[in-house]
Amino acid sequence: MPEDENGLRVGGWVPPYSAPGTPGSPAARPALPGGERLAIGTGHGAPPHSLRHLFILAAAAALGCAATALVALNTGGETPSPVAQQSAAPHQDWPAFPLEPEETISLLPEPQPSRSGSAAVTPVTTRLSAPPPTTKRSPSTTPERSPSPTPEPPPATAAKPAQPVSLTAGATTGLEIADRPGQRVRHRDFAGRADPISAGSSDADRADSRFVIRIGRAASNCFSFESVNFPGYYLRHRDFRIELAHADRSELFDEDSTFCAESIRNGAALTLRSHNYPSRYVAVNGERLVIAESGAAAFRPQPPL
Repeated sequence: MPEDENGLRVGGWVPPYSAPGTPGSPAARPALPGGERLAIGTGHGAPPHSLRHLFILAAAAALGCAATALVALNTGGETPSPVAQQSAAPHQDWPAFPLEPEETISLLPEPQPSRSGSAAVTPVTTRLSAPPPTTKRSPSTTPERSPSPTPEPPPATAAKPAQPVSLTAGATTGLEIADRPGQRVRHRDFAGRADPISAGSSDADRADSRFVIRIGRAASNCFSFESVNFPGYYLRHRDFRIELAHADRSELFDEDSTFCAESIRNGAALTLRSHNYPSRYVAVNGERLVIAESGAAAFRPQPPL
């Protein structure tokens, strides 16, 4: 096998070196440490010490990754500071990263859009309003006033009784029905009636309601009623109805035309009782005047209209 000028065999192993001083041998060369031989040529692997260096570098890289992971776990959820801020050299003699101060690189993942498409709702914290503090009033130093006694109402004054109504012989009057204000005794077509009579009524109607009070034709303590517009005609009862008739000077006419007044309602009104039928009184039946044993009409003498 050919050899080069240094005595190495091409494509083979290097022959062992001869000890120095051996005659006839090439110049002695120092042996490789550990008796290792260097393989030169195609098809032979790297020396053993090169593989050891690679293992050391791989282990160092693994340790660095593990340390980085531990640091990331220990930081929790803290937001990493921008790289521009971290790039400042911790020591003056260490060079900083070549980043511009205003350039900020976020290491957090970009927010992903919501799948539902609905806008995020910010929770609102509701505070319960506390009830207003109760203000305690300090005791008043002003002595309480005793309630003033309520003055007793003056004793009720008894209402004065109305002036008792009465009939006066020789006076001209109008007889108003007490329970039918505005209606008066009148004659029409010679029949005794109770019709509305007022100052606005016709002259004939108002004249029919005027009567002159006379002393009773059959008794002096009773009364007879003579028409003003028909002198000599008196109110009398016939067949229990009141009518206007001419005096014929008969005893029956005098009895039928005499009525006795009796005060009622504490003197505020009076009734007219028949002289010859003492159980019957002048009453109003519809619009006609009659004498009846019940339902006596109450009359109030009024000035003539």
